[in-house]
Amino acid sequence: MGIFDISISGLLANQAAIQTTSHNIANANVEGYSRQRIDQIQRNPQFIGGNYFGTGVEVGTVKRIFELSQQMELQSTTADFNLFDSFLTQANRVDSLLADSDTGVNNAIQQFFTALQGVVNDPASVPARQVMLSQAQNMTARFDLVHNQLEAQLTEINGSIDSLAKEITTLADSIAKLNLQITGSSGSAPPDLLDQRDREIVRLSELVTVQTLEQSDGSLNVFIGTGQSLVVGALSNSLVASVDPVNPRSQILSLTSGSSSIEVTNNVTGGKLGGLLNAVDEIIEPAFNTLGRVAIGIAESFNLQHQLGIDLNNQLGGNFFTDINSASLELNRVINSTLNTGNAQLSITVDDPSLLNDRNYELILSGGNYNLVDADSNAVLATFAPPAVVPDTVTVASEGFTINFLSGAANNGDTFAIQPTRNFGRDMDVLITLPEQIAAASPVRGEQLISNIGSGSITGITVTDTATAQFTTTPGALAPPLRIEFDATPGEFSIYDMTTGTPVLLAGGIAGYVPNQDNNMLALAGAPFNSYGYEITINGDPQAGDSFDISYNTNGAGNNDNIRLLGDLQLANTLDNGNTNYQQAFGRIVSTVGVATQSARIKRDSSESLLFQAQERKAATSGVNLDEEAANLIKFQQAYEASAQVIQVARTLFQTVLDSVR
Repeated sequence: MGIFDISISGLLANQAAIQTTSHNIANANVEGYSRQRIDQIQRNPQFIGGNYFGTGVEVGTVKRIFELSQQMELQSTTADFNLFDSFLTQANRVDSLLADSDTGVNNAIQQFFTALQGVVNDPASVPARQVMLSQAQNMTARFDLVHNQLEAQLTEINGSIDSLAKEITTLADSIAKLNLQITGSSGSAPPDLLDQRDREIVRLSELVTVQTLEQSDGSLNVFIGTGQSLVVGALSNSLVASVDPVNPRSQILSLTSGSSSIEVTNNVTGGKLGGLLNAVDEIIEPAFNTLGRVAIGIAESFNLQHQLGIDLNNQLGGNFFTDINSASLELNRVINSTLNTGNAQLSITVDDPSLLNDRNYELILSGGNYNLVDADSNAVLATFAPPAVVPDTVTVASEGFTINFLSGAANNGDTFAIQPTRNFGRDMDVLITLPEQIAAASPVRGEQLISNIGSGSITGITVTDTATAQFTTTPGALAPPLRIEFDATPGEFSIYDMTTGTPVLLAGGIAGYVPNQDNNMLALAGAPFNSYGYEITINGDPQAGDSFDISYNTNGAGNNDNIRLLGDLQLANTLDNGNTNYQQAFGRIVSTVGVATQSARIKRDSSESLLFQAQERKAATSGVNLDEEAANLIKFQQAYEASAQVIQVARTLFQTVLDSVR
């Protein structure tokens, strides 16, 4: 091989080097581009005349400068950053909604009870009552607003989950096609196709955590979750978001391939998709349930006490707020899975709001028994046999509710979503419409006769049940009105019916009164007096003949006994097993969301720093340095020109040889 061939090889090799350098420069600002380098390999020498003479240079492979560990780090940090960033975006919205004085619930609760104190101070004032009624309506509107805002946010999240699932499917298809191109190419894998595939993997990592495994043919298998295949060689599966058959307000994710499908909702982690799923489970659903639970606590305790008073029209109080166990609300607490094959109809009755928590449940018929499970952890909370006949009930005392089996029968595998508290924030309304209907007064009045000579006095009247015959037989009257008269025997008294105004003895010689301490008179009298639905407490030292009249509190507009008890409910520990009041219970979710938001912000900022470092490390290894490429360009240009000069020399020498033989 002569000088001409050697110079041609140098010309071609340096031309390839210049082309590769130019390609690097052209792609310097392309995200994810890995700079390329051409390998120049010296040819084997020829043995001529006892010596080895070089034969030039060959172009080897075009290599991309790439470190697998850096690519894996970039994928991981990308997924982490987008996880925390996506979660933080949703948590911020809920945090602002719950904590803001204009939209938060606790401020509305406080304003309601502040207005109630106005009625305590002046129970006969209609304007004060109107302010209380207006603030009650404002409070329920605030609960409704927060619920609706959470619903709107959940709807947006569900839409985003659907969009992200479609985007993941598109990226998976693109990666599979790139695998096909890479494995179908002759020679070494095309560097630019490898870069394209890595870029798609990083984009995929923005959406969900992925694991990759390179195959011997150069293709890359991609897995999500706990090893579920998204891409295998040139084949890709689809990630599909669909309505949860058990809970239509939620989305589930399934990997589908042809006619087969596997649910992966609980396996998907990381990326924007993981952040959204975590936000629903850790922020949105607990907020729904706490909102509803506090509303149930307010409505139930307030209704029960309001029913024990009378209004300005001398009518017994009714439900102030929505009945928590109305037939429609009980039905709405159960959702039948669309996959059920049976026809069982269920409902839920709330028995004890203090025992309610923020769980969602699923009731599953499996192996002949019902299992009540925590919908998040799948922990079994109760197991029982189906009712032999319907209707029937099963009380789950630990959870504070009863399951009502209304009709039909379930088949094995049938599932029911049970949500005791989730929607009552939306469902709670004020039922009374007029300020006069506020039952501020006690329905029972106690008076001591002016002729009494002892020190006895009525120190308390406690109403416990206005559904008894004593209150319902004659509307607006006590049936019968009573007189308690102390006998000549110390510590004994008699009870008279005062319906006609003339005492009629009901029971005499009742013993057990102890002077100068509180005595529950009807409890001392025993049956039937102890089931009248109210109690009279007398203290002091009454003398023989001293009497106390008990009657209906007609025209008791100035009485505030019941409204004071309603006001006491603000600080009463009626929730969380008797450990928190309304505002404390709601304050817990506000605090929980606030802490979660701050934690997510810290993690987002930290992961952003780690992502930047990973990008910098990859850029330092694989990125294009324009100064370096410019220097290479000059170097290869000079080598190219030198090779061209050698060709010219070879031509001159060849021409000289030709001229010498003419």
